[in-house]
Amino acid sequence: MGFHNFGSVRLQNGSFLWQASVACFVLAGLTGFFYRLGMLGWMPGELSFGNVRHAHSHLMFFAWAVPLPFYIIMQKIVGKLDTHSQVRVIKWMKYSIAATLLFGLLAYPFFLFYGYRPVPLGSAAMPLSVVFSGLVMLSWYGFMWGYWKGRSALKEDDSLPWFDGALFLLSICSLGAWGVAVIQEIAPQSHLLMKSMTHFFLAAFTEGWVVLILLAVLISELNISEKNWPIPPHVALGCIAIGAPLTFPYGISESLLSSTLLITARIGGALAAIGILIVLLVLYKSGNWKHRIWIWPICLLSLKGLMQFVSSVIPSSFWLSDPGLRLFYLHILLLGGLTLMGIGWIQVKSPISIRYYQAVGVAILITLVTLLIPTRLWPDVLSGPWILYALAFGALLPIIAVTTYWMRLNGSRN
Repeated sequence: MGFHNFGSVRLQNGSFLWQASVACFVLAGLTGFFYRLGMLGWMPGELSFGNVRHAHSHLMFFAWAVPLPFYIIMQKIVGKLDTHSQVRVIKWMKYSIAATLLFGLLAYPFFLFYGYRPVPLGSAAMPLSVVFSGLVMLSWYGFMWGYWKGRSALKEDDSLPWFDGALFLLSICSLGAWGVAVIQEIAPQSHLLMKSMTHFFLAAFTEGWVVLILLAVLISELNISEKNWPIPPHVALGCIAIGAPLTFPYGISESLLSSTLLITARIGGALAAIGILIVLLVLYKSGNWKHRIWIWPICLLSLKGLMQFVSSVIPSSFWLSDPGLRLFYLHILLLGGLTLMGIGWIQVKSPISIRYYQAVGVAILITLVTLLIPTRLWPDVLSGPWILYALAFGALLPIIAVTTYWMRLNGSRN
C-alpha cells in the first residue's frame, strides 16, 4: 500500500470529525469576514461588534483549535493498541471530539446574538453561551480520559511529553474559565480579578495548548528524537509550560496593570519564547524542516517566538496601546501556525496536489499582511479609507482557499 493510500485510510477513520472541524473553520472565518463588513457599515442593527467578535473567536477556539488536534492525537494512537482496548478507547475519543464540536456549534448562535448575556427562557433567563462553553470543556475532559487510557501505546514516541504538556495546559486553561464563573457569583464587582481569570484562560490556551500541540505535531511528523536535542527537551517544554500562563497580564488594559503584573508577564513571555526558539533550533538543525509543507508553520512560529521575545524586553507602551499589533500577533499563531499545521497534517495523508496547500498558505500570508495595516508599524502616509476594504478582502481569502482545498480533497476521495 502506498504512502498516500495509507494516509487516505487514516483520514477516513472518523473522517466526519475533521471534516466538521474544517467546516467550522470556514464558518468562523465567514463570521470574521462579516465583522469586517460591519466596519464598512454593513451590519444589521440587532447585532453588535462585540458579539460577532465573540462568536468568531469562540467558534475558532472550540471547533477548530481543539477538535482537529484531538483528531490528530487520536490517529497517533489508532493501530498501536490491542483490538479490545482500541475499540473502547478510540470510541471514547471520537465521542468526546464529536461532543466538543457539537457544543461549540451550539454556543455559536448565542454568542452571535447575545454574547455573554442571559437568554430569555419563559419566565427565566440563562446565559446559554456560557452553559454550552462549559459543556465544551467537559468534553475536553472526556477526551483527556480516553487519551490517558490509551497513552501507554505512545510510550516509545519521543513526541509523547509534548502531547502530555499540551493537554495539561488545556486542562489548566479551563480552570481560568471556571474561575470567571465563580467570580461572577462571589465578587462581580472585582473587574481586575475577572479580567485576570479571563486572560489566564486565553494565555494558557493560546501560549500553552496551541503552541505545545503545534510543536508536538511538528516533532512527531519530523521524527525528532533524543539525539537531535543538544539539551534535555524537558528544558524547552518546561519553559513554555511555566511561561505561558504567566503571560496573562498582557491582555489586561494598561491602566489596570501594576508593575508586578507587568514583570510577571515579561518573565513568562521571555521563558515561553526561549522554549519555542530552542525547539525551532532543533527542528532547523534536523534538516527535516525543508519539506515544503512544514516550512510554513515553522516560519510563522519562528516569527511568533521572536515577536514574543522582543515584546518581553522593549517598553510596554509600544504594543500594549496598539490592539492591532496584538491582533496581528495572535493571528500569526492561530490563523498562521496552527491552521497551516492542521491543513499540512491532512495534506501529508491525502492524495491531492500540494499546490492546493500552497494556495492556503499564500492566502493566509496575504491576510496577515492586511492585518499589519491598522498597526503603528504601517506608514501613516499609506493609510486611508481603503484600509477597511483591504481588511475585508484579507479576511475572505483563507475562507476561499480552505473551502477550495476541502472540496478538492473530498472530490479526490469519491
